[in-house]
Amino acid sequence: MSTPYRLRARRPPAVDVSTSLRPPGRMFYGAATRHVVWAAAPFVLLLGYGVWLAHQGLLEHWFNSTFSVFAVAALFAISVVLIVYTSAVGGGELVRVHANGILDLRVGPRAVRWDEMQSLTVVAQEDGRPGLRHVLRTTDGETLSLGPSIGGVVDLVDEIRVRMAEHQLPGVRARIAEGDVVRFGAMAASEQGISVGPRVVAWDDVGDVDAEAGEIVVRGPGGERVAAAKLADVPNAFLLAEMAHARRVK
Repeated sequence: MSTPYRLRARRPPAVDVSTSLRPPGRMFYGAATRHVVWAAAPFVLLLGYGVWLAHQGLLEHWFNSTFSVFAVAALFAISVVLIVYTSAVGGGELVRVHANGILDLRVGPRAVRWDEMQSLTVVAQEDGRPGLRHVLRTTDGETLSLGPSIGGVVDLVDEIRVRMAEHQLPGVRARIAEGDVVRFGAMAASEQGISVGPRVVAWDDVGDVDAEAGEIVVRGPGGERVAAAKLADVPNAFLLAEMAHARRVK
């Protein structure tokens, strides 16, 4: 990972959660970068045609009519509007966030309530491109991929992490208080602390849990690395980060 990955989510304004998805609070569209190329195509074609006419010495002859001037001006204006619009908005609507879940419009559409979300895992792009994507697994075993193709995907993932934490953290803490060991893939949490393989880092020795260079890192009170695992091997890593943060600020 070339840039730091923020494991804990920013907190959005509180939203009343009801028994249905309710009207959408925010819409997420296709990332603008891929659509700007298509929006710029008419402008590039028009410019290329003008260069060819100039090379053939026909440019002045072609512009020797009011219709030609207005046609070129209209095509130029349309090209500029398309470029500006796609840069600002991006592609079509892909995901809607509602008060009680999300609506994935890419396939289906598919509605997923907050309490139907089981895990969120950070993985690398399938085709080796730079950047990360998040795999959301639901309680019925389905998966949704949330990657850079969604404009503002970081804000979308933050919203999901906050709502999942609201629904899952109380149960996780209750299980730990009862003596259970709660697994997060390659890591686990218990009353004793955070386990990474055979090693257990006591809660008093945990200063923070964050992400760095594709790993989830358990740090000591002084910021030193005391344990780590691959981020892709730790589903719901953000819940560990939330618990470590809550214990630290008590």
